[in-house]
Amino acid sequence: MDIDPHTLQQILQRIYQQMRCPQCGKRVPVDFSSVRVMADQAMLLQLKCDMCNAYIVLHASLQGVEALNAQPYKEDITANVSTSLELNKEELAMLRKGLTEAGGSFEELFHKYGSTSPSS
Repeated sequence: MDIDPHTLQQILQRIYQQMRCPQCGKRVPVDFSSVRVMADQAMLLQLKCDMCNAYIVLHASLQGVEALNAQPYKEDITANVSTSLELNKEELAMLRKGLTEAGGSFEELFHKYGSTSPSS
């Protein structure tokens, strides 16, 4: 099953809304770097509670995800580059490595790698 980045973000947000640490009961952060395995009908996530440092392995079923899929954008001037994100394997590996190093935060990723560009 091919899942676009927007749909994956919706899935991760729903998991975050429902996921609590089984040891301390606090919310557990869920982001792109938590995803370890994606299959046709399921995904495997490795989560870590920030409060008690417990590691959690979560198996999430992807039944019903077809209803979440974002409608494809028509090519027009309002289309955003992220709506048609296409990366080759090397670029995807580099993005995953960068996100892992940034703790899954795009903000941290941009802060870390954006510092070499001239500021305005």
